[in-house]
Amino acid sequence: MSTSVTTASQKVPIRKYELGRPIIRREQRIAFEEIHRDLAKTWSDSMAEYLPADARLEFEGLDFEVFSAVSIDDSPYSQIALFSIAATPINGFLMMSGALAKFLVRHRLGMTAATDADATAPFTRIEGAIGRETSRSIIARLSEAYAAARLGSIANIRECDDLADSFIFEPDESLALLKFRIGIADLDLRLLVALSGSVVASLAAHQPVAVAEANGRNAIINVVRRLPLDLEVVLGSWKASIAELQGLHAGDQIVLPDGEDAWLAARGVRVRRAGVEIGAAGASVEIRGGSRLR
Repeated sequence: MSTSVTTASQKVPIRKYELGRPIIRREQRIAFEEIHRDLAKTWSDSMAEYLPADARLEFEGLDFEVFSAVSIDDSPYSQIALFSIAATPINGFLMMSGALAKFLVRHRLGMTAATDADATAPFTRIEGAIGRETSRSIIARLSEAYAAARLGSIANIRECDDLADSFIFEPDESLALLKFRIGIADLDLRLLVALSGSVVASLAAHQPVAVAEANGRNAIINVVRRLPLDLEVVLGSWKASIAELQGLHAGDQIVLPDGEDAWLAARGVRVRRAGVEIGAAGASVEIRGGSRLR
């Protein structure tokens, strides 16, 4: 009896490689994404007092893009801050969409919804101050996360009205884009952290060895678990000399066990205990609990 284990393939969009685009190893990407996934939780916890119960910042993913292709939110509510990572050539910026800034400011003031009359009205002085304070608090948590991950501390923070006029990035400079959002229907509540593409080299220098090794082992284990195997159901085994085997003739009977001591084997290696029941409709195999056979 032979069977195999297969998994459904997932369709991954194929993107043409662009010359000059940073190359990031899989374990580096996993570690980098985990830092920002934890950061999203930290941000959500710090805002829990004035956010709706179902509103949490979630990490959407990591991507790479040239600066000129980054979509800049130029609404009057958006909050943009430039920064650098101390003792490194890495520059970055944090951009809170106007919709997200307005959402956070309104909820901090206890205003759960905006009226049609003030939908396009600029922030008042108080609202503007709360928006800037919220942005600074978000950057402070970002700095703590990067310091804890040994990427470096954030420095030279500067609020910016027009990112295109900042002169920090060249138009064709590649950036690492970390995307976040609050998933509420009909609202585009997004937050973007962008870093110089050279952060990839910094990941190799600062990534803890234990994390890299653990991620590597887990990746290998996950791949091995998905490998297809040809399995055999073995009803029993016994030792016999060549002379005894040569002495077997047509019509001789070999008594098999009752099926309670059978096992599954892959290329001679015992994998799991099994019970076998043979009836008029065929044979059925039941996997037994307990420890694996080796």
